[in-house]
Amino acid sequence: MNPILITVVILAGAVGVLFVLGSRQKRPSTGGTRARPAAARRPKTPAQRSPFQKAPFLLRALPVVLLIGAIASLGVALAQFRVSKTAKPPTVMLVLDASLSMNQTDVQPSRIAAAQDAAETFVEQLPKSFLVGLVTFSDEAQVPVQPTADHSRIAPALKDPQRGKGTKIGDGLDASLAAIQSEWDAGGSAPAAVVLLSDGRDTGSTVDPMTAAGRAAGMEVPVYTVVLGKTSGPGAADAALLQQIAQTTGATSENAETASDLSSIYQALGTQLSTQLQISSSAQLFVIIAVVLAMGAAVVVLILAQRRDQF
Repeated sequence: MNPILITVVILAGAVGVLFVLGSRQKRPSTGGTRARPAAARRPKTPAQRSPFQKAPFLLRALPVVLLIGAIASLGVALAQFRVSKTAKPPTVMLVLDASLSMNQTDVQPSRIAAAQDAAETFVEQLPKSFLVGLVTFSDEAQVPVQPTADHSRIAPALKDPQRGKGTKIGDGLDASLAAIQSEWDAGGSAPAAVVLLSDGRDTGSTVDPMTAAGRAAGMEVPVYTVVLGKTSGPGAADAALLQQIAQTTGATSENAETASDLSSIYQALGTQLSTQLQISSSAQLFVIIAVVLAMGAAVVVLILAQRRDQF
């Protein structure tokens, strides 16, 4: 059990003891007095209530109410803690364009090298508990790395992707969704996201890009798209298509014309997804609430006990 929870339980027990002690009536001192003849003794009078017992009922009941609240908060915290420990980790799929056009050097040192470096930095930012997978596409889609918690497998796969002349964006996206679905089928669903980068236009995917986007939307998997290189003129990327894919799935699309732009975009996405996909737990909040309630109960009991001592 969490040490904080143990501390709160001990504190709650201590408050309970204080409450019992505080409710006891203080006995008058008899030391140093001589016995008086029976005839001279005064008639017995009813025992007076202690100052604790004279306190308003609501004030006397307050410690009990606070303790009940603390115990209830502990129960909720333990439940939240167990859920966070048993929940399946999120999955992030990197989808990288590996077409020959990525060899162009308008983005230094080359489009493919800049994309590889930015992707490695992106993976390093993700929490170690996240599952990360890699899909590359050119004339066909490949899945070099299925979703895994071993993030060290991504960098070697990024350095040597299968290259080709085509740019089958739809197939690459569909392959990433199939990898996510396979992971869900094996161990249950969990939050997931796709980050797709391309510098070109779809060249006849088996699965239409917007059909794949519709599948992602149905799975509630946001697809963040990154357009690399020029967005107008001959050989430019289909920025409109990538933006439409992102909007359909509830994500965003970014344009990167330099390696610095691309690095900044991937760093921002890494930070965003690390927070957005992280399985949240309110256990800590309820532990804090329990501590505050238990301390409040202790304060009330001590105040009432002090009144008794001063009587």
